[in-house]
Amino acid sequence: MQPNLDTSFFSIICELGSSLYTPEIELTDMRRLQLVEDIRNGQIENVRAVLEFNPEEGWCNNITEEVLAEATDDDRSANAGSVENWSNYETERIEAQRAGVRRRVAA
Repeated sequence: MQPNLDTSFFSIICELGSSLYTPEIELTDMRRLQLVEDIRNGQIENVRAVLEFNPEEGWCNNITEEVLAEATDDDRSANAGSVENWSNYETERIEAQRAGVRRRVAA
């Protein structure tokens, strides 16, 4: 079965120690509400970026702040002052080596 690529998909970049990684997520679970729920329930931790993308149209947006705000809304009222201070990494570039990607140079 061919997936519909003309829709929004969501991907997450997390931190584990000094490494960044993308958790393995089923294609059917790459929905915004599912990711918010997974973050809220602790299934996904140490989120550093949330990306929304559409492969057919060729665009990608950093929606980290919006998703983390949704995921922590219920917790803010219950645990005022104890919500972790999420950093905005939108202006920082993730180097290939730090992300675990080998560089290949064509000669």
